[in-house]
Amino acid sequence: MNYIYERKINYYETDRMGIVHHSNYIRFLEEARCAFLDALDMPYSMLESLGIMIPVLGVQCDFKHHVTFNDTILIDVSIKSFNGVRLVMQYTITDKNSGNLVLTGETKHCFTNTDLKPINLKKHFENIYEKFNKTL
Repeated sequence: MNYIYERKINYYETDRMGIVHHSNYIRFLEEARCAFLDALDMPYSMLESLGIMIPVLGVQCDFKHHVTFNDTILIDVSIKSFNGVRLVMQYTITDKNSGNLVLTGETKHCFTNTDLKPINLKKHFENIYEKFNKTL
């Protein structure tokens, strides 16, 4: 399942050159990831209430084109891989108006309990496991 998250660029997210500062893209990916979970009817707040944490293990981004204040971006987010313990999300960001490819990237995650000990969703939260698995 792919999910498209639409977002308008704010002035404060730009740098002296008038383009979005590269550090903001990690925030954009997180916003899209949380919206994706909402769309799957698994809001992050619900997962946390069940004792499921999803820490970020790594982020990889390839910047292709810049965007500026007032541009609107579309973030296409999907699950690249999932095994119940680890999760890799992939992202493609495009400029809504020009169609330019802005960024490709991925984030790597694992599932833990509130003590940050790894857990296997298939063993401990089978219904959550199935929701993730269906999106592949």
